Amino acid sequence: MAKIITSNDWEEIWAESHDNGTYISYSRNKYGYIIQGKHPYLGRNRCYGIDLRNGLSIEYNEVEFSDDLVILRDKLNQPLFGLSFFLSGKVRIERHGLTGKSEESIGRYYSDCNCDVKETEWWTKGEKFSRIYIEIEPQKFFNSFSQEDLSQIPPFLRQTLVEKQTQPYYDQGNITREMQKILRQILNCPYQGFMKQIYLESKSVELIALHCQQFQQNQLQDCRLKTGNLSDIERIYQAREILLTNLENPPTLMELSRRVGLNDFKLKRGFRELFGTSTFKYLHDYRLEQAKQLLTSGEMRVEDVALKVGFNSRSYFASAFRQKYGVNPKKFQKNIYH
Repeated sequence: MAKIITSNDWEEIWAESHDNGTYISYSRNKYGYIIQGKHPYLGRNRCYGIDLRNGLSIEYNEVEFSDDLVILRDKLNQPLFGLSFFLSGKVRIERHGLTGKSEESIGRYYSDCNCDVKETEWWTKGEKFSRIYIEIEPQKFFNSFSQEDLSQIPPFLRQTLVEKQTQPYYDQGNITREMQKILRQILNCPYQGFMKQIYLESKSVELIALHCQQFQQNQLQDCRLKTGNLSDIERIYQAREILLTNLENPPTLMELSRRVGLNDFKLKRGFRELFGTSTFKYLHDYRLEQAKQLLTSGEMRVEDVALKVGFNSRSYFASAFRQKYGVNPKKFQKNIYH
């Protein structure tokens, strides 16, 4: 019969093992940490992590339990955004209210945000499970990205950054050959200390880029299945570029449809499928993000910023800015430089 362990049980086992030295060997330096050992009740565990720069960290986990185990993770954590790449073994997990029972196994990876999600995990005795996990702090890592850049990342992350709303999500993908190559390079990192930190950071960024690329490809494929014509997707991207390069005097929807060669219904539907919002809501949010950046630079007056991003009415601009960011633009600019 499988052993059942709650979050409290797990913490108590760790604390007791750390105190008496029977399980955990823990060491840390300025670059990271190593935790490893064996517990008679649980089994073997090995974990090491490195804090990278720019809102990234990377961790390698390896476990092998001595009995079948069911872990009830019933304590809600702070939101963590990450990519988890499975290298060996498998585990079955149910994220209550988010997914049914799903297998996490070699050849697969997932992206997730675990906020407000309780989990049940089923582990098999004697099966060695290992993974590489990249944790992302979105506000730090994507800090220098423009609104246009952010449109190319998965909507779950974009929602956290642009709308300041964090919601749980989970999405699985396949580990590609390019990803496999990078994962091997991470495991066989030839450097130590600061050079290791830089090396692993570059590899982590590569994996994030490949994840975003895979997400976009899947999104385009889904849209292709719905529209039946990939050229339509290219025209929708063209429509977005036209909007973003004509902030002060954007075309009407009918004019935009004519310029890209799509009828207005197909353009509206396709734009929402690709970017998660309507054409002019996208333009509206982009204008406000550009205005925020211009106000932050401190080189322009509020009136000039409003005109620059396409708001002819200062009062409407102030109202829209306050609705999105919770403060009027003049006070926002004043708070930055005082």
